[in-house]
Parts: sequence; C-alpha cells; structure tokens
Amino acid sequence: MNEPRRRGRPVELDLERVAHVALDMFRDQGYDAVTMEDIARVVGHSRRTIFRHFPAKASLVWAGTDGFADSLKAELARTDPSLPAMDAVRTAYVAATRIPPELHEVTRQRLLLIGDNHTLHSDGVARFADVGAAIRRTFIDRDGLDPDGLDAAIVGDTLVLVAHQAFIWWARHGEGEPGPVLEAAFDRVAEGFRRR
Repeated sequence: MNEPRRRGRPVELDLERVAHVALDMFRDQGYDAVTMEDIARVVGHSRRTIFRHFPAKASLVWAGTDGFADSLKAELARTDPSLPAMDAVRTAYVAATRIPPELHEVTRQRLLLIGDNHTLHSDGVARFADVGAAIRRTFIDRDGLDPDGLDAAIVGDTLVLVAHQAFIWWARHGEGEPGPVLEAAFDRVAEGFRRR
C-alpha cells in the first residue's frame, strides 16, 4: 500500500550542506565509490531532487565555481586599461579567486580531491572554457595578439591550467591565502606571453 502524499511545502534542499556532505563522503570513501543515490540517502532527499540541483556528481565538487567567468570578466573590466594583458589577467584572477578564511579548509579539500582524480580534473577543463576565452580576448584587445595566431590559440587555456595547478599546489603545500601562489605561478609563465 502506498503512503499518502504529504501536504504542505516540501522540505527545501540545503545546497551547501549537500555539497559538504558529498565532499566528506568522497574524501572518506573515494570519489568513484560514492553514488548520487548514496549522497541522497545521507542527506534525506531523493536522488531526483539532488540531480535537479547538481546534474552530475562532479558538480558537487565544483560547487561555487559556476559564476567564476563572470567574476573574472568584472575584475578584468576594473583593471587599469593601460596594463599589459598579463598583468591585467594576474590582477583580475587573484581578485576573482579570493577565498574567505573560513572557506580555506573546504576549498583545500575540494582541490585535493580534484588534483587526485582525473575525471574531476578533466571536468574542470570544460567548466573553465569561458574563463580561457575571456583571457584570450584580453590578450587580443590589450596586447594586439593576432586572433588567428598560435599565441592567441593557447594563451587562455594555458593560463587557466596554470592557475588550476597553482591552486592544487596551494591545497597541498601552501598556507594562508592562495593569491601569492597564483601570482608566482603566473610570473613563471609570463615571459612567454609578454608583449613583443
């Protein structure tokens, strides 16, 4: 016999709690071993409800990064227009990725998980395509890169990957804010993309 349908407002899903529970489960049991069904059971919601907000398991790890491309574009627009592209991108990237101290630990856990899992790492490449495009546009507009040239073809995705690896290094070895690590990583590759 079916249970009668409950009346009243449905219990709202606490997205932050779901992401934190999932992160703990991934860390304790391994990312590949945990299913969306497992997560739904622990948080007390249906799998379907979880999927409505997190369309893939990777979304639970990458939670909070969806608006990053817009944040970076806004920070780029705030930089001094006379700055060379590399300097503008470095300044904007650091500003757009500031992490409040109370979120350092959960951010570290997410980054460590991403750094140890090729599936999550690959998912990040697709998630940050708009970021790479914004960086590419900045180099074309500010430094006059040929839009059809090799430098323009590689600069955006290269700097996104550099930033990504810098954040993972920070998660494993760094202390305090990740900004100085990110700046140092950008400085390492800057010479190859300086205006000629």
